[in-house]
Amino acid sequence: MDIQAFVDKRKKLGLSQKELSSGICTQATLSKFENNGKIPSLKILIQLCNRLGLSLDSIIGVKDSKSQQVVKKMNEAEFNLIIQEYQDSWKIIKSINLEDLEDDREALIQYYYLKGYLNVLDDGDLFDAVFDFNRILSELDSRGETIFTFLSYVGMGMVYAKQGDDKKSEYYFSKVFSNIYTMSIDDVSKIWRYINIIFYCSIYYSERNDLESANALLNYGVKVCSENHVTYYIARIYAQLAINENRINGNSKKVQDFMNKALVFSEFNQNKKEIKVIKRWVADNKL
Repeated sequence: MDIQAFVDKRKKLGLSQKELSSGICTQATLSKFENNGKIPSLKILIQLCNRLGLSLDSIIGVKDSKSQQVVKKMNEAEFNLIIQEYQDSWKIIKSINLEDLEDDREALIQYYYLKGYLNVLDDGDLFDAVFDFNRILSELDSRGETIFTFLSYVGMGMVYAKQGDDKKSEYYFSKVFSNIYTMSIDDVSKIWRYINIIFYCSIYYSERNDLESANALLNYGVKVCSENHVTYYIARIYAQLAINENRINGNSKKVQDFMNKALVFSEFNQNKKEIKVIKRWVADNKL
């Protein structure tokens, strides 16, 4: 069993043993596994792996198929997307041979979701982004059975917002907003994607000056992050809360508190891009 891969992933996510084991097992059980190789029950091990976004076979030595190897790469690209390292994500996506995914529907969906988001967020080809999201909505997940349908709605909404088409962007974001509080989450990868949906919906409503809806989503995002020990989006959430508060009441202690929290979490996660964004905004607004 590759226990080191397990430990490395926990540390990469910035989780302590206490945070990872919370609600699953005792910290002592996790410590005995990581430090002494004492394997817990299969049920506990599966829950721990799910929280880390690891498949069980990735630490017990089962040889991966080609699609599983590609999914590992795409998971890395998705993490880079969260921390805004877009060029690193593009490098991975452009290296993927779609023939390796032809028999893995969910892997194909993940590929088109990532490529679509990269085109939107990194000022790429918006027509390509629409094609990617439509592949998911009309073909790969036409029944709306996965969270990727809602991610695609958000993606389509962002495309039309960039094009200045308020009617179409609102159409897609409203489809997400009406379902956002009832989506189910059963593993850590879905938690990241769920927070992705919450965050970009809040950005959309912030940009349209519907700060009541935006702040409700942002505060809900803080709650989801806290409950699931996910820290990589929380800095961006606090930064947007600060920006919205500044629009309402100008520079205030509350704005400073939000930005201080955003900076602390950015530094904790070593997110250099977000640190630069926060410091630039603080300087521009003379906080």
